[in-house]
Amino acid sequence: MEFLKYSTSNSQIVNAIIVPTFEDFTPADTTKTVAGSKVLESARKSGFLGKRGETFDTFDAKLEKRVLLVGLGQKKEFDDEKLRRSYSSAFNSLRSIPRGVVQVILPGLSSNEPKEATFAIDLAAYDFDKYRNDKSKTKVEKVLITTKLGEELINEGRIIAEAVNFTRDIANLPPSIGTPSLFEKTARKIKGATVRAFDREDFIKMGMGGLEGVSRAAREAAKLLILEYGPKSKKPVLIVGKGITFDSGGISIKPAEGMDQMKFDKCGASAVIGIMKLISDLKLDRHVIGMAPLTENLPGGNAYKPGDILTHYNGVTSEVLSTDAEGRLVLADALSYGTKNFKPSVVIDMATLTGACVVALGNNYAGMMGNDDKLKKKIRSASEKTWENVWELPLDEDFQDQIKSKVADIKNTGGREGGAETAGAFLSKFVGDTPWVHLDIAGTAWTQKNNSHKAYLPAGATGFGVRLLYEFLKEE
Repeated sequence: MEFLKYSTSNSQIVNAIIVPTFEDFTPADTTKTVAGSKVLESARKSGFLGKRGETFDTFDAKLEKRVLLVGLGQKKEFDDEKLRRSYSSAFNSLRSIPRGVVQVILPGLSSNEPKEATFAIDLAAYDFDKYRNDKSKTKVEKVLITTKLGEELINEGRIIAEAVNFTRDIANLPPSIGTPSLFEKTARKIKGATVRAFDREDFIKMGMGGLEGVSRAAREAAKLLILEYGPKSKKPVLIVGKGITFDSGGISIKPAEGMDQMKFDKCGASAVIGIMKLISDLKLDRHVIGMAPLTENLPGGNAYKPGDILTHYNGVTSEVLSTDAEGRLVLADALSYGTKNFKPSVVIDMATLTGACVVALGNNYAGMMGNDDKLKKKIRSASEKTWENVWELPLDEDFQDQIKSKVADIKNTGGREGGAETAGAFLSKFVGDTPWVHLDIAGTAWTQKNNSHKAYLPAGATGFGVRLLYEFLKEE
């Protein structure tokens, strides 16, 4: 789908227009667009008040096109997120117009609007139809954004959305296709990025006991991917994403119901690939290293077992109480390798790590933990510019005590109580004094049904973290 800045010189036949209005304010471009028609009058007569979420859909004979009035609520309460929700929902009402051209009128209250409207509409248009004979219901071919601002904002919104949708494509892949090898092939196509890949023999030689242990019963070859981009004269930002390409739970096997959703346990690693693609596409002048520990977690005669003790890259030993707490084991080796060898300025990891985080924060917030208040504040600030909400969870000595083991340095689960925090406490053992933030994205990385109030999040992988860390890197 093509996004263009619209002007009167465009020789486009427009099939439909998205037109905004508020309860207490009518934007100038709305008045100008519907001048001579009775759209606003007809809408008011039908009971349309301009409340947030309200729409009025009609074909206007005077304008000779379909007009979709979108209510935005009170003007003083309007912000970027309300724009994203309203315009993505409006687009969904029009997406099935064959070879359609949709013009978008903006409220004109913020310079972010062209970027945010483009971003939200492109996310809403996403449909993972790769394996369906019934292909995408998005028939619209062009979206024309009416704005007095520059085209670069539209372009930035489009490129960010493309990277998020690229990330969704990887995360949505079936587990027998979205393998560590596919991740490597995909990573090697990113322009300007250098890529290295370690395998099981390397894990054993380097003492990466977590990756070696979890990958013992894997049929697909496990890998530790390292992507590097940007000027090496600057200290890098290290971003690490959990990449369990399918998580059966291993010997501590999960219930059959819902196990198909465990293809999404690779969403952290998918986001790392998406972030590296995005900063490359936008030529961001930042030194960034992305790491993705990738393996299946399967049962088998040679699988690692409850009671095993693993030695990680930094020499810390961990007692395995549950083979279904595997994500922290592979992240431990990636984090300790990355902090020691790259000496990053900061470390950020993203992982679909714990069901406990979903219980605590639902599907609207990622749990944020870390050892540096400044870094946490920057991540929170970046989240305020996008839909990816974060909520800080505590990480104190009590949670550290909960993971102490009698037979090893630490154990890989501290029990049900404070499950998200004890997982964070485990990871904290592998970053040293480097400023670090852990994002538990278990509740935000995918959805099981279309989101009624966030139309830009159709069912499946969400691409959480891609834009969040792009906004962070832009300001860092």
